[in-house]
Amino acid sequence: MVKGFEPSKFTNGRECLKRFKEIDGNVDTVVINQEIALDTDLMLIVNIKRINPGTKIFVIAEEESDKTKMYEYGADEVALMPLSLSPKDVSDKLLLLISKGNKLPDTNDLV
Repeated sequence: MVKGFEPSKFTNGRECLKRFKEIDGNVDTVVINQEIALDTDLMLIVNIKRINPGTKIFVIAEEESDKTKMYEYGADEVALMPLSLSPKDVSDKLLLLISKGNKLPDTNDLV
């Protein structure tokens, strides 16, 4: 756990957006999967960025072909999920995103 961060977990994008609105978008980083990121009914990335443009959005994708669309929606980082995704890989990328505030180099995967 990173000092000063309070992680929350949601089972779907609607729960996430509802909570995001309740706390007026006071969130540093959101990690979502490709399915939620590309849900055109929810438009989670777009809605989060409307509420707080400073919130970093990290998407874990399954398909290379959808990366461009997620960036167009406003994702700050998109990483492809390899077959054996380790929590440490996700944690390392997320900590880099949070600590530097910059977009990470496109390595096409998490390893």
